[in-house]
Amino acid sequence: MKFNTSSQLLASLFVLAMLFAAGVGAQDGDVSAAGADSEQAVPVEPKALEEADQSSLDKKLKVIQDGQIDIKAIALRLEKTEGILQEVFQVRLDEAWTVLLSNVVSFSEQVADLRDAGYIVTDYEPEVISLLERITVASEKTVARHQGRIMVSDSSASPTEQAAADEEFFTFVRSARETYSALIDSTEVAARFEMDTSAEVEYLRTVVSEGTANLSAYLDMSMKKAAGLAAGKAAMPDDTDILARSRITDLRIRRLASEIELKLSSMKRLDLPTAQYEAQLLAATGEITASIFDLEVIAKFFGAWSQSVVDYLTLKGPGFLFQVLIFFIIVYVFSKIAKLVQKALNHAMDHSSVKVSELLRRMISSSSKNLILLIGILIALSQLGITLGPLLAGLGIAGFIVGFALQDSLSNFASGMMILLYRPFDVGDTIEAAATRGRVSAMSLVNTTILTFDNQSLIVPNNQIWQNVIRNVTAQTQLRVDMTFGITYDEDIDRVEKLLLELVAADPRVLKDPEPVVKVGSFGDSSVNLLCRPWVKTDDYWEVFWDLNKVVKQAFDREGITIPFPQRDVHVFNDSVESAKAEPEKDQADGDRSGGLSA
Repeated sequence: MKFNTSSQLLASLFVLAMLFAAGVGAQDGDVSAAGADSEQAVPVEPKALEEADQSSLDKKLKVIQDGQIDIKAIALRLEKTEGILQEVFQVRLDEAWTVLLSNVVSFSEQVADLRDAGYIVTDYEPEVISLLERITVASEKTVARHQGRIMVSDSSASPTEQAAADEEFFTFVRSARETYSALIDSTEVAARFEMDTSAEVEYLRTVVSEGTANLSAYLDMSMKKAAGLAAGKAAMPDDTDILARSRITDLRIRRLASEIELKLSSMKRLDLPTAQYEAQLLAATGEITASIFDLEVIAKFFGAWSQSVVDYLTLKGPGFLFQVLIFFIIVYVFSKIAKLVQKALNHAMDHSSVKVSELLRRMISSSSKNLILLIGILIALSQLGITLGPLLAGLGIAGFIVGFALQDSLSNFASGMMILLYRPFDVGDTIEAAATRGRVSAMSLVNTTILTFDNQSLIVPNNQIWQNVIRNVTAQTQLRVDMTFGITYDEDIDRVEKLLLELVAADPRVLKDPEPVVKVGSFGDSSVNLLCRPWVKTDDYWEVFWDLNKVVKQAFDREGITIPFPQRDVHVFNDSVESAKAEPEKDQADGDRSGGLSA
């Protein structure tokens, strides 16, 4: 498919010709204007060119003349060759034109600058004007040479063929763009030499505008192609041909957007409107540039966006609204089903003969509810046209990432699962674990809440509980109360043992089976220690412990039984005091004898 051979190709060939003259124009317009103003303000005395400036101009003019000779030689070879060799000479010719135009621009600008500075350049001005006048004819030949060269790639071709065609396409487009820019420079240089460039400017406005419009249309077509390939990737994510075509199309979109953005600079220099293309670039690339703050660009962008929304709602709005309604109906129905299932499971576990821990009960109840609700949401999403395969794969990847980031939490989760399976304790049990003692008030798969006896809530990670010794105080229905009572060595042990057994038997909370035990436990420094070990129900442990201690003390006082406390006897001897007094006198006498000997 040709890329607008009557306008864009003429533009690209014309670009090369303008490159021939473009170098002259970029800076001369401003300089000549500034020079004219300065001459009006303060007359400048003409002065001869310095030797260095004259030598520089002569060298540049010689380079330009040599470049013209090279272009003619390449053009002659180009006419005599065919096939691939012809393409090679064509590229060389384009490169030679680019170098020549750059040299012409540099030469023309230097002449204009020296003239505006008051130097006499009459020997070089005719040469500059002659070069600028020949640009129009040369540019027409250049545009003619470009005709038929800019070809868009065939979308039905293989990815490799499309990549090769795109490379050739963007090579020619870049050459044409550089030619446009050079031609604009040449018109600005010509204006500094008071040359009439209105026809050239109007021609440039036409070809630049048409060239940008053609690239814009190609960008729209490529974006639609990319959308189709994206749908194909979603349906067949492993298809290598679709993936290759998608990559080539995405690269083509980026390169087209880049070329259009560069062309917009030429359009702005020619006072052409660019808001439409800037809005298209924003939609195509999503990159926010300074142009987005232009109100006209914003209006164009949101105008196109709102129109696309209106078109979508007009065509697919009713069907989409119906799908959304079905989505909410499915979610609502499954939420009700989930609650009913949860209620049924709770009722079944309440009336089951199998003892189930509170943690397991909660996990089964909540997991069943959440699982049913998740199934309902996935079914509802499928009604909106969302493919569940990639979604589930994405959830799996996200789960892996989250799991890697939450290793400690997963360790607590694993410990919670071990507690769930082995059931060392349950909600309501009194335990000692992780240096904490209290009643378990709540459990989850991550942590356990323990209510201490002074009414403090401690949230302990399951990992710390499972990796340490767990003491379940209330795991058994019966507990032994261990108490120790001390009596003096002079007391009748049999009488005290009988009294303790009577006191224990008098308490109705003490169990008859196993029988309570009262025995001599140990001999202390000042007491004989009797062990009293009655058995009680777990719920009565502390009440019996406290009450028996009180009853035993009152009975001991009533029966005259003494509970000894530690005592220590201190003996003082008088002779030790007298010897302590005599010791200083002895030390004094020894001192006197030693002093006499030394003297």
